[in-house]
Amino acid sequence: MQPSSATDVIHAPSTEAPCTRIDAVICDLITHIDNYSDDDFDTDWMHLTNAEVEALVIAVIRHLIATMNGKLLSGYLLEIRQESALAPEDETG
Repeated sequence: MQPSSATDVIHAPSTEAPCTRIDAVICDLITHIDNYSDDDFDTDWMHLTNAEVEALVIAVIRHLIATMNGKLLSGYLLEIRQESALAPEDETG
């Protein structure tokens, strides 16, 4: 299916299972934020609730979306392609 205009979005059918690799990375982000500590922010000291951790994850993802640009994406794609050239991934799983 192709979008009919630049503002249309192609959505995957709701029957498809979410990508497990994406789920795993989001879980990693949740864990990272839940255990984060530096000079400006310490989750142990802040006593974050689950709702606050979730809100922070959403804020981080929204920030990434808002600041995304072609230079960032092309850099990531170059890195992905270089890694694939060095060690091809098994795409069956």
